[in-house]
Amino acid sequence: MSVPILVLNFGHSVLRSLSDYTQAASEIYRHYSKGYNIVAVTSAQGDQTDVMMAEARRIGPGDDAKNLAELVSLGERRSAALLALALERIGAPAYVRQARDLGLRAEGTGANARLIDLNVTQLEQDLKDHDIVVMPGFVAIGDNDRPALLGQGGADLTALYVANKLGTRALLLKDVDGVYQHDPKREGDAPLRYDAISFDDMTPLNKGLIASGALAFARKHGQHIELGKPGIPFVTKIGGTTTPPSAPRSARKLRVAMLGCGTVGGGVYRRIAENSERFEIAKIMVRNIKKYTDQGMKAELLTTEFSDLVAAKPDVFIDVSGGVEPALSQTRAMLAAGVHVVSANKQAVAAGGEALDALADNHNVLLEVSSSAGGGMPVLEMCKRERGRIKRVDALLNGTTNFMLDNISAGMNYDEALKLAQDKGFAEADPTADVGGADAAAKIRLIARYGFGREITLDDIPRDTIEGFSAAKFNGRAKRVASCWIDADGAFHTALRLVDMDASAFIAQADGEEAHAVFTFTDDSQYRIRGKGAGRWPTTEAVMEDLYTISAAVAFG
Repeated sequence: MSVPILVLNFGHSVLRSLSDYTQAASEIYRHYSKGYNIVAVTSAQGDQTDVMMAEARRIGPGDDAKNLAELVSLGERRSAALLALALERIGAPAYVRQARDLGLRAEGTGANARLIDLNVTQLEQDLKDHDIVVMPGFVAIGDNDRPALLGQGGADLTALYVANKLGTRALLLKDVDGVYQHDPKREGDAPLRYDAISFDDMTPLNKGLIASGALAFARKHGQHIELGKPGIPFVTKIGGTTTPPSAPRSARKLRVAMLGCGTVGGGVYRRIAENSERFEIAKIMVRNIKKYTDQGMKAELLTTEFSDLVAAKPDVFIDVSGGVEPALSQTRAMLAAGVHVVSANKQAVAAGGEALDALADNHNVLLEVSSSAGGGMPVLEMCKRERGRIKRVDALLNGTTNFMLDNISAGMNYDEALKLAQDKGFAEADPTADVGGADAAAKIRLIARYGFGREITLDDIPRDTIEGFSAAKFNGRAKRVASCWIDADGAFHTALRLVDMDASAFIAQADGEEAHAVFTFTDDSQYRIRGKGAGRWPTTEAVMEDLYTISAAVAFG
């Protein structure tokens, strides 16, 4: 299966502080979860390029200095590394590549070189191997094999050049959500916004929104541009026919009620606080209020009673608790009350069956459960997107047990591996659901439902435990693989089996808490995805993706 590629450019206006890299990583994950491989092109953070240029002018001979690019390119390289680190925290499979690695070459030296080449084969291989490639913009390899800069706004040009060579889309991300009749931050009447605008109409309105050289490059090559803002579900398309401008759309802030505030819930709480323009916490249900007030949370946000969550009149209910009941009944109650639901509770969602989705449909609300399986690996999104053509799914669905199996294979005994997993927050104090297979089996039920349209029970899934596991009898890499498949006779099967895998196999290459999955389709083509299958931040990011999906659907009415 050919995987579509999307080039994202993060301008300096959306990378102003360290927290903005977390937001940028979320933007990449949102597109990755929709089935794209991503090339992320970074600008330097904030005004860092201007600061470095000022330093160079103060101490050097001027803008044509042969060594100027050595200094200024450090800003873009730092920015790319920070974005890759933010992606790594949420479990996305990011890989940093420099201009030299990718054969991004230019004619000239100094500050205004011209791009002339890109090693497309290398970039496509990197995307195949890693799914997400992060690269600095603004810098290429110029004359005499030395770094060269691409002029003002060179990161825009880098993104458009790479997209043109790949024959794919480019989305330039700025601090405005599209092209307006005039600067929307200017005092006076609010300007109208364009959904689409031609090059002719864009040119007089540009005023630095897109680098003039980048805009000229796109026009010369007949390349359409998309311009938008991180987290906003619409863009302005530049290069086609101009459509009449319309009043801008702003997001209604959604009120959120949460069930649970443990490891994942605490991460969600922090991420919602960082996105206060879009979401606000209405109420959080916990077992022990004092535990959280001692951590600095406001008492008025906390309750031990579900009735208080309902009374808070939330737009969205997030379940980051565990177990089937009372979470399942509470989820049903919220759906019946017309509240959208995000659930990371795989046990409750699996037990609720198709009736839970039907309840959401009947009350015209959304039930988003991507965070309930796969952690940072968007396996359920793939199931929903490709349902009807999936023949087989093989996946690592429990990052905790994968982490333990790797450490046992490396020489630890079972008890040592379990303690390490608990110390790192991957395993609960009671690890029964993880090691015995109930956790992975619940996720198999969800894959069966969303990928194959089959409702099964836990008893339908043969499963191997890893309790007391020893690697002595395994010659390759021990993995516990979750599988769903339709055989040649049309019969549906599932299993959770310990497998002695060849170390070169894609699934076997998942290290520690990583998760890998292989989808096989009815035409025998395959699609591979990866991410971290356990941990606070990967699951938190999946919850936030579901929350943004709901916001995109209901908040811009």
